[in-house]
Order: sequence, then structure tokens, then C-alpha cells
Amino acid sequence: MKFIKTGLLTLLVSLFILGACKNPSGVGLDVDPSIALNSSLIDTNTVITKLMKQDSILANFTTTSALAFFKDPIFGTTTSNIAVGLTLPATKLSFGTNSILDSAVIVLPFAGFYGDSLNTNYNVEVRQLNEILFNINPKTYFTTKKWAVTNTVVGSKNFAPKYRDSIFLQDIIVGKKDSTKKVPAQLRIRLDRNFITNLILKADSANLATNTAFNNLIKGLYISLNKTSTTNNGGVFIFNTGNSNAAKLDLFYKKTSTTGIIDTLNSSFTIQGGDAGYAVSEVTWDFNGTAVQTELQSNNKSSTNLYFKGLSGTQVKVDFPYLQKLKALGTNISINRAELILKVVNGTETPYKPMSRLRIFRWDIAERILPIPDEIPGEPRSLPYNYGIYNKTNKTYTFNITGYVQDLLNGRTKNYGTFITSVDFTGIKRVNPTLTGFTTGLEQPGRTVVGGTNPSFKTQLKIYYTDLK
Repeated sequence: MKFIKTGLLTLLVSLFILGACKNPSGVGLDVDPSIALNSSLIDTNTVITKLMKQDSILANFTTTSALAFFKDPIFGTTTSNIAVGLTLPATKLSFGTNSILDSAVIVLPFAGFYGDSLNTNYNVEVRQLNEILFNINPKTYFTTKKWAVTNTVVGSKNFAPKYRDSIFLQDIIVGKKDSTKKVPAQLRIRLDRNFITNLILKADSANLATNTAFNNLIKGLYISLNKTSTTNNGGVFIFNTGNSNAAKLDLFYKKTSTTGIIDTLNSSFTIQGGDAGYAVSEVTWDFNGTAVQTELQSNNKSSTNLYFKGLSGTQVKVDFPYLQKLKALGTNISINRAELILKVVNGTETPYKPMSRLRIFRWDIAERILPIPDEIPGEPRSLPYNYGIYNKTNKTYTFNITGYVQDLLNGRTKNYGTFITSVDFTGIKRVNPTLTGFTTGLEQPGRTVVGGTNPSFKTQLKIYYTDLK
């Protein structure tokens, strides 16, 4: 904590406590006896935390994509499918006239998992899109986008979530003896040979000349989990679709050279998420009959419990009416530290552990997403990795909002809306210049329940300040 000298090293540090508010829906400030020197206590209604539905977030231009069918006893059922476009391995690709397909495999490197990894068997299915995803000027899609899909399953696989186990594969070397290679954990889905042969290997040269022509032909692929075949509660898989050549469609085929030599070749059609935007997560959430639905429909000013859901779904609006009381003390108030503390409700951290972090952001006057001053790169008051990191020992998330509170008190900024969410709005730049903000919201699939006005797990605002008068 930072102390500010005044006069002959006189030190005034105050910690407000709101826990004993007269209004039971308010949130309290606890006084720390070790630093509460010459302090005053103003006990009033302070932080208001209201649970709100988050309808959608950016679904492409992300480093990861989500595949999910997860039945959570508190949050309901989350489903996520992945639509992808493919990129040619080379312009003017040619398979020749007599190439024979050995196999076609979709490769999806694991980047994370949340759910039941012990008792659930999963069945993944692949279909062809019935609309074109790839576009020379990449389009922006949100998680609520519903993709047109053909009915025919062109590939499927039953699998267990071995998302941490590396595997060994055959490494095809043209003109030489093949070898083996070790690769990171990945989901590999074989596609129907006739489907790929007729669609790609037998495509004419014009359709293999450019990515636009190629995707106009194939449209794209759609990957989903079979809800009937996926047993028990299921889970959420996160795949790396942003790094170069990570996710792809691999074709292995035999081709006869002009000298009559038959060799096995490999062509990789990459799935370019990230800045290209050709991997899109389609997310739906059924929360009917859950405690989340009850809280969302409540007309109470402040929510009893707050429910944070990964892959979008919920956010919490935060208001600080008490700051007006603190502002009334004058312009000589210096905020040494301000902390917003959220407490996990006991019993909700099992069997599914809370998310590793939450994020805070604010709106400007046009309701555009901005970071608070404590998270702005280059801002002297910002701290690196200033997230609401989950403390397993205390079962809390703590946000440092010192600079933000000081700016609100001094009138440098106005609270047009302050929110806490599971979505990281400071990650990847959106390609569409008409949008403001950043998102890597598809990398954290978990969930967390914390207290709002819940008497045993109240959200707390702690402000340490010095009066410079």
C-alpha cells in the first residue's frame, strides 16, 4: 500500500467498512486496524452488483474455438459448434488425373477442456456448410450466428478427452522413406473418402486456383458434438485455431509421377482463425429452470448471487453510489488503493472448479468497451496482468481499481457503465474497424458463482485513502 506524507510525516490512512450496512442489500467496507489511523467511517449503501445476460461476443478473429455439449447442474446446457473455411496449400493446386485418396483427416489441436473428463464419452460429427464462410474481405460473426448446414454426416469419431496426451504420427517425406513424429494432443477426425475425392481431388483447376474459388466450391465444414451419443454431463473443448498450420484438413493420397513412380503425398488445408477469421464458434445456452434464470429475471436492484459463465452468457453491472459520499469530503482525497473483492459461494466450486480469472471493463459515453485506467497499456497507474485472479486459498477474486476510483472522484471520467465478465476484452484486435474492443472470450470455458448481496459472501469494496488537507 502506498502512503502519502503530509506536514511532519503525518499519515492518514482510512479503510471504510460496508459489511455492517443499514441496508442489507448494500456491500460493506472492512476497517483494517493496522492502518486505520485517524480514520472516519461512513456507513451507507455502496456497491450494487446486478446480473445481466450477455447475448453474444465476437465468434471469429480469435486464437481458439469452442466445441461443447455441457450440462451444468447450476448453469444449464451449453452447446458450441465450429464452422470453418479452408485455405489452399498453394495457388493453382493440382492433384493430377489419377490420384487416389488414402485418407482425409481434420486436425484440431487441444488448447483446453472443462467438464467431465472421466465418465463421459464424446462423439464428434462433421458436416458440410450450406453457406460460404470464407470471404476475401473477412466478415465479422458473433456467437449467436446460426449456420446453414447439410444433413449428411461426412465424418465422425467417438473419443475420450485425452487433451493432454501427445501422440506419434507418420511423417510423410516426399521421395524418401517416411518416419514418425511426436505432435501435441489433438483431435483427429477422418472424413468420408468418397466425399473428399469427389469434392476436392476431382475438382477442376479453376476451383483449385484461388482460395475464393475453392471455398465457393466447398463452402466450409461444420463440426459438432452428437448430443445423443455424448454421455453424462459432457464438457467444453477448446481448440487452437489461431496459430499457423495448427488446425487443418490433411489429405493423404497416392500420385503417379511422370516416370511411373507412385508416392504418397500430403496436402494440408489450414483452418485460419486468428486475424483471418475463418474459424467461427456458434454458441447456444439453455438456462431454463436454473438459478441463473431466476436471478436474471429478478427485479431486485442488486443480485443475491452472481453467475459468471465462459463462452459468453452473463456479465455483472457494477455501480458505486457510495463514491458520491466520499467525493463530498472534498478534492483533497487521494486514493492509495481501491479493491473490489468477489467471494465464491461455498459448495459451487465442486465438481467444477471456478474460472481462473475474471475481467473488468467500462463503457464510454457511446457504450464502447474500454479498459479501466489500471489496465491501459502505457498508463503509469496500470499494473501488468491486473486481472481478477482466483485465489484458491481465500476463494476470492480481487480487482485493483485504484486509478479508476481516483478518476471517478476527480471527475476525470464518468461511470457510464462498469462490468465484470469472464470475457477478456484486451486480447486480439478485431479486424472489422467499425467495432471497438478486443476479445479472446472463447479461451475460458468454465463458470463461477460469487456472492452479490448474499449475506455470507458479499461483494466488498475496500478503499484506502489519505486526506491531504
